[in-house]
Amino acid sequence: MRNASTTAATTLVGGGKVRGVLGCPPCLAGAIALLALLALAAEPARAQSPFATSVLDYSPAPGQFVNNPDFNDPTDALGTPTGGGTVTPDNTGVVSLGGFGGSITLAFQQTVEDHPANPLGLDAIVFSNAFYLGGDPNRKWAESATIEISLDINANNQPDDPWYLIPGSHIPEPADQLVVETWDNDFADPTNPPAIPTWYPESVATSEYQTSAFQLPPALFNTNILANPNGPFAEDEGIFGYADHAPTLVLGDMNADNIVDDTEITAEDFYTNPDDPFTVGIRPGSCGGDAFDIAWAVDPITNDPADLHGFDFIRISTAVHHLDPIFGELSAEIDAVADAAPGLMGDADADNDIDILDFEFMQLCRVDPEPGFAPRCRVMDFNGNHRIDLADFGALQLAFTGVIAE
Repeated sequence: MRNASTTAATTLVGGGKVRGVLGCPPCLAGAIALLALLALAAEPARAQSPFATSVLDYSPAPGQFVNNPDFNDPTDALGTPTGGGTVTPDNTGVVSLGGFGGSITLAFQQTVEDHPANPLGLDAIVFSNAFYLGGDPNRKWAESATIEISLDINANNQPDDPWYLIPGSHIPEPADQLVVETWDNDFADPTNPPAIPTWYPESVATSEYQTSAFQLPPALFNTNILANPNGPFAEDEGIFGYADHAPTLVLGDMNADNIVDDTEITAEDFYTNPDDPFTVGIRPGSCGGDAFDIAWAVDPITNDPADLHGFDFIRISTAVHHLDPIFGELSAEIDAVADAAPGLMGDADADNDIDILDFEFMQLCRVDPEPGFAPRCRVMDFNGNHRIDLADFGALQLAFTGVIAE
């Protein structure tokens, strides 16, 4: 969850005053040694795919597309996104989860790590076919889904370890929002949905089955046109932490105008640079999609922090239970999932340089009282001791680049 210190940090980076940004000769020797160690420990180029590579389970709920071969191939959620842009989504590479509780479970070749240098502290990105209605980023055609993650603790390559929920903006008490739905194919009996025979998944061999999910508040989410609860002219996004909420950009569109700017950038580089989920619109240079921080994960029963260092498996479930008389059921469509690529230590605003704004951010982190060490401050913790100290300040001075022109 986004805590008060994270919110304050975002505000000060935008327009705060620098306090105490002075030279610190006594700490430079240690900082130089620290940077040398960081360079030695720098991660090599990825040998494995940053995208989900295998489907472990596909359990759609009834829906209008779950028997359509163009929408029911779960392998469409593997590999790179198709990305159609902010206004016209590309549906050629998505898989439908069907109605409430329909889900897909995917695995990565490597553990997705909660890396301190991941841009804006965001570790993974889920891509879908959401889009802006009329180009307005405060009004989206979105069919939101919850995200759960699991670490392969027993190293058996199976998703049989505990699952943890990304609660996002609208699941404050997960246990209270867990809902089970029963479906059957006795269409003459209206007790259980669906009412339309062709919506019952052909892949389900039984005459009755159940799905479950953490239901998002119906008053806000039971609509195809999802409005920002912060208002029509808001700059802060009021919904975050869910899949199928933000558009996926076209490969190479560096400023979200639906025009390709960089024809040479690879999908591995482009679709691993996360958008800022707390800000309306798409951050320049990022790829869109719905990014999240592993540190947000909680135990769905106790609501305690999961304290995971990473995850190997991800489960995405349609979290809205609504049947529109015109457009049918709300059902999440998933395009891909990516492991975010680490950026620069010290680059708090993820603009690929170390400048005065990053120093301002560090100043806030230094006065952030324990235990309020904000997840976003980890990018300033060069020595990994869970506090921002003079050694980190010296390392940031040595890493200073100033603003780098595009």
